[in-house]
Amino acid sequence: MSGWGRSRRCLFLLLLLVVMTTLLATLVDRRASVGQISGLGGDTSGDAAAGKREALRFPAGKLDAQSRQHAGQDTRDIRGERTRTTGGKVTSLPRTLRHGCRDGNAARDVSDLSSRQRWSALRHIIVNDEYRFLYCYVPKVACTTWKRVISVLEGRFSDPEHIPMDMYKFHQQNWTYLSHYPAASVAYRLQHYYKFMFVRDPLARLVSAFRDKFERRMETFSLKEAWTILEKYRPSPISETDVSHPNITFHEFVQYVVDTAPRSMNQHWRPYLDLCQPCAIHYDFVGHVDTLEDDAKVVLSAIGADDKVAFPARSAFYSHASSEDAVNHYLSQLPPDLFQKLVSKYQRDYNIFGYKLPVR
Repeated sequence: MSGWGRSRRCLFLLLLLVVMTTLLATLVDRRASVGQISGLGGDTSGDAAAGKREALRFPAGKLDAQSRQHAGQDTRDIRGERTRTTGGKVTSLPRTLRHGCRDGNAARDVSDLSSRQRWSALRHIIVNDEYRFLYCYVPKVACTTWKRVISVLEGRFSDPEHIPMDMYKFHQQNWTYLSHYPAASVAYRLQHYYKFMFVRDPLARLVSAFRDKFERRMETFSLKEAWTILEKYRPSPISETDVSHPNITFHEFVQYVVDTAPRSMNQHWRPYLDLCQPCAIHYDFVGHVDTLEDDAKVVLSAIGADDKVAFPARSAFYSHASSEDAVNHYLSQLPPDLFQKLVSKYQRDYNIFGYKLPVR
């Protein structure tokens, strides 16, 4: 055999070896992945197997050094946790989800969500592995109080009413979110943990956000939003005073909200449907601000923590009637056409959670 023939033969054998090595590595990786998914729930029924396959559809998330610690506890550890005797999972939903979830545009399952929608929702769901619950926090809906309660359950503080910390730093601290976990762990927790969220009248929440972020105080994000609003909706030249101390009107703010796509809104006024995906993530309990203390007791009982912490009572100065009057005062400043556009922006939230649409 000539030297050229021997060289071609050696090259062919080398290529064959590379192909076989690649195929073998792929087979090993696939078996390892199947083994990981099959260990999620210990159930080999058809429905369970389908759920395990769906786990692959979840984004794994980006773990930085700060959040990597949260992903250390895998599903094997969780399956070994003690079973809580809480008298069964509470599944009653005050003013439960209604016809809005039958809308053809609403996702029926997490796997129906886009990657961006899933990632956004997972970033708002706080995880507690000890009490096995998932809480989707909604800004301006008692989320600070719930975070105080969770801090006590996590052993950070002893009393939810006396947490010596600046509220901005408190909200920014190292919470454990569902987005910190790998796909398989996300799927397991969504299937087996107690899931809850709290809501209020959507426009009441909007007014509360405006008053808090643009009238009472001006945080960094509020300034950026305010400058954007001024530049877009303030016709006259912007003065130096407007730049340093922007005085945003409620009319300008609402016009900004109406013109912004829900997925691009700030979380303090983004619709519930886009924040927590209640039609795709099937929450076990949806509490309401109107019945906050009673609903909080239901949740704490369901997770077996009612003897560990008491949900803080509302301020003695709180009045539902005065709060409603304040909301009406702000909404009355809007012209009819802008008011109707605003209502339409949050209509699906009204339908889903059973609130009555406001009229003029």
